Amino acid sequence: MLTMMLPEEVIAIPLSLVLGHVPLVGVDLKGTVWGVILPLGAWGFSVMLLTEFMKDIPTEIEEAARIDGVGELRMLWQVVLPLCKPALGVAGVLGFIMVWDQYLLPLIAAKDPTDYTVTVALSVLRTDPEVGSGVVLAGAVIALVPSLIAHLLLQRSLVTGIAAGATKG
Repeated sequence: MLTMMLPEEVIAIPLSLVLGHVPLVGVDLKGTVWGVILPLGAWGFSVMLLTEFMKDIPTEIEEAARIDGVGELRMLWQVVLPLCKPALGVAGVLGFIMVWDQYLLPLIAAKDPTDYTVTVALSVLRTDPEVGSGVVLAGAVIALVPSLIAHLLLQRSLVTGIAAGATKG
């Protein structure tokens, strides 16, 4: 929940330090794609959404799997995750849109301008005096297309997942 309450500007400097030297592993994630993806992997909304969805899975299904001799990992992969497809679709769509629209995190994680995402590149393009507003607007439309395609392709899963989380019983 704390990841949803704190604005990203507050955690920008600590996140930059952690990305420069990941504790326990000692890996430098700055300048890599993983430096942008991993901090959003523990986004509170996805964790909360999947937790609440998994709480609604009937315990009888898990008990039947245990009687059949299914272990914990196999139960996760073959029983729980297939039942969570709508919630995974919602988390996937919203996570993709969140990663695609990020500004501050790619700016922190990138080491040089070639690593910038489309959003950061658009802001750099906007400050260039030689570039007209038409080029910036065309870039904004190009930046919109992947989010629009992801939403349209996963719209059914998005609606099903939101509707499943909105009702009890």
